[in-house]
Amino acid sequence: MTEAFEEPKLDRNPAEPPPAEAGADEAVKKLAIFPPPAHPARDARTVTNLGKVFGQFAELQHQIAEQVIALEDSVTHQKRDVEAAIAQLPELRERLDWLASTFFEQTKKDETLRDRLSRQSVAIESLTETVRVLQERQARWEAALDDVIGGLMRAKSAVARQ
Repeated sequence: MTEAFEEPKLDRNPAEPPPAEAGADEAVKKLAIFPPPAHPARDARTVTNLGKVFGQFAELQHQIAEQVIALEDSVTHQKRDVEAAIAQLPELRERLDWLASTFFEQTKKDETLRDRLSRQSVAIESLTETVRVLQERQARWEAALDDVIGGLMRAKSAVARQ
């Protein structure tokens, strides 16, 4: 547009020199802007409502911001939970050590008790065998004594009859 007010530019085509007698009106005509050539008819373009687009963008931005805040809160809570768990680790280690040592001591006591029980089982078996043998001997002694007493009683009755 500013070209209309500027000096006319020289034509790049030297074959047509500008006429010397051409007046200012003709120079203005040369610089006149012509309408663009007609294009074939096109479908009407859809008009985008930029206000609506920016509104949707702002809404999405707000939703994303809420999600980011929720994620940050979640991370903060998880961080606190992890810190609490880490703070409990020494106590848990102490408890686990205590449980392990208690289990070890109990295992040793159980082994000692099993050993004593196995020895006592052997002793009980031996004692049971001894008692059985003694009962057999006692039964033989009783039978022998009964035979002796019976023999004495027969001898006494034989002497008393005589």
